[in-house]
Amino acid sequence: MPNMSRWLQITVVIIVVGLAYVLLRPTPIDVEVGTVEMRPFFEAIEAEGRTRARNPFLVAAPIGGRLLRINLDEGDAVSSGDTIAVIAPTPQDQRTSAWVQSNLTAAQARLAVANASLQETRSAQQRISRELERREELFSRNLASAEETELYRQLAEAETAKLQSAEASVLAAQADIESAEALLLGADPDNDSAEDAVIEVKAPVTGTVYTVLEENERVIQAGTPLLEISDQDRLEVIVDLLTQDAVSVEPGDTVYLTGWGGDRTINAFVRSIEPEAFTKVSALGVEEQRVNVIIDLIDAPPNLGAEYRVEVAVVTWQANSTLTIPSSAIFQRSNGWNTFVVENNRVETRPVLIGARGRDFTRVLGGVSEGEQVILYPSDLINEGTTVSF
Repeated sequence: MPNMSRWLQITVVIIVVGLAYVLLRPTPIDVEVGTVEMRPFFEAIEAEGRTRARNPFLVAAPIGGRLLRINLDEGDAVSSGDTIAVIAPTPQDQRTSAWVQSNLTAAQARLAVANASLQETRSAQQRISRELERREELFSRNLASAEETELYRQLAEAETAKLQSAEASVLAAQADIESAEALLLGADPDNDSAEDAVIEVKAPVTGTVYTVLEENERVIQAGTPLLEISDQDRLEVIVDLLTQDAVSVEPGDTVYLTGWGGDRTINAFVRSIEPEAFTKVSALGVEEQRVNVIIDLIDAPPNLGAEYRVEVAVVTWQANSTLTIPSSAIFQRSNGWNTFVVENNRVETRPVLIGARGRDFTRVLGGVSEGEQVILYPSDLINEGTTVSF
């Protein structure tokens, strides 16, 4: 009986100790884990940018007069050569008409003189050119001196310059005639046909009307801006980067555009970096030196328009395969960057050496190995040696 009582006591003690262990052992904390793995990765400078029309055309009034109402609206498509505005020249008095008519006559006379001079100069230039060819042939046979041949070369160059000057004089005279004829439109207030004389402003390119600057009918001056038209609806992106970031960017660098409202990433590349920086005050009131970077789109979606906001990532380095860790798995302490590695359901704090950080993944330079599991979004409950489950 004493032996049986002793074994009973031992059994009770074992049961009590087992129950205490079960009840007092720490409960594993549920965590989410990621994996350290090799993957394609790129380092990028990220910023917000906007789209804009590439080389938009600002159409201005060629003459002063009464602008008729423009029937185009923003967003309308136009083709090159379409009439986009109509201007009726301002009627003039008889004195002005006579003055304009005399200017036209004088311009026509200057054109006749310029044409005659051009014909004479062209004939002389052709004669000198033929003579130069003959001298060059004689020089190649040692029948003419180098000095004489060089003289004819200089004469040929001089005649060519005179010919170019004469051609320019003809163009100038033609422009004077066109200007005088434009002023003559509507110059005679007693002429009924003059009231019907109008100037039709044509679209210089095919594209979309971005802005109608003068919509209502009114009297305008020559050079008044009327409309802004895109060139074939081509878009570009402008983004201002800090100068210390921009020095790492070069023309031709790959660019990825997101955050524009669509699901896919738009491929692009850096076309140019403006040569002069400017000062911009940040949201925190700090003055920053920034520079504009111009980006060309490769596969712009049709529903992307001008002045849209986009998120820009300018790639400065990329690799097809490099060791990465989820960005949500690293955190900073006094000794630098760290991560929680899970081994046998227990947590080990591991210092890590990182490279460039991306939105989802960060390049790892040391501290962890491929295939190791790390805790994502670690809470304050996670420490060295903590038991976890996932």
